[in-house]
Amino acid sequence: MAMTEEERFRFDLAGFLVRPAILSKTEVEEISDQIDRVKHKPESLPPEHRDVPGGASSVLIDHPQVVDVLHEIIGPDIRLEGCGCIWRKRGEAHGGLHGGGPGQGDPIFGYRVHNGRIHAGMVRVIFELTDIAFEDQSTHFVIGSHKANFAMHPDHTSLEDGNRSQFLTSYECPAGSAIFFTENICHAGPEWQKDTPRVAILHAYSHLATHWHRLKIPPAVLAGLPREKQAYFREPWIADFRTSPATHNTAERFINNDEDPIDTDTFP
Repeated sequence: MAMTEEERFRFDLAGFLVRPAILSKTEVEEISDQIDRVKHKPESLPPEHRDVPGGASSVLIDHPQVVDVLHEIIGPDIRLEGCGCIWRKRGEAHGGLHGGGPGQGDPIFGYRVHNGRIHAGMVRVIFELTDIAFEDQSTHFVIGSHKANFAMHPDHTSLEDGNRSQFLTSYECPAGSAIFFTENICHAGPEWQKDTPRVAILHAYSHLATHWHRLKIPPAVLAGLPREKQAYFREPWIADFRTSPATHNTAERFINNDEDPIDTDTFP
């Protein structure tokens, strides 16, 4: 499902995009149960399911309605640099406003549009597994800040009531939705306001040629994934010119080469 003209317009204008309800009710329930047990009773899961993106959450790695968007705004060669799960109780936050401004020129986080195509260096995807309303205080964004050429003014960097920027906004969506945003947009995870926890998974996708995060996924979790899903964690390079003809780091090559490793030696 390629991006529509409306989706391209929204993502370019605001810096984020919501695709509602891309997951089935069963998928939401299974992934939510996994996160609950990862956070509170990991021993109830086999080792390969004790963290994301293993187990039920593995469906998110290459979900068609996610990959199609990423291919348009990052390119056909993408990596999944980092994964994490959220179980946030009322009053818990995930960090203040950060990002935005002239840092958009950074080649890793950079955002630009050229010849009618969006180029976003790193794209985060939030998979919301609970129903989200505006007043719940899910992830917030300062709209347009991914294209700002001046530093974020202090008047626009507060999450306190009465001091919020008029450009600060959020979203509402049903459980099972995906929210895409460029890493360069100014964003935050304010204090959650519902009595029921916010359950979500956060992915960080980037171009295959770049590397920002050191991989923290447990080796058992990576080893438990099918080879076609492991391909999203392959090493960051495009071409090897030591061979003739040059070897290209395609997903197909990785899948068909069982001896090609994935980087698991940095996990503590």
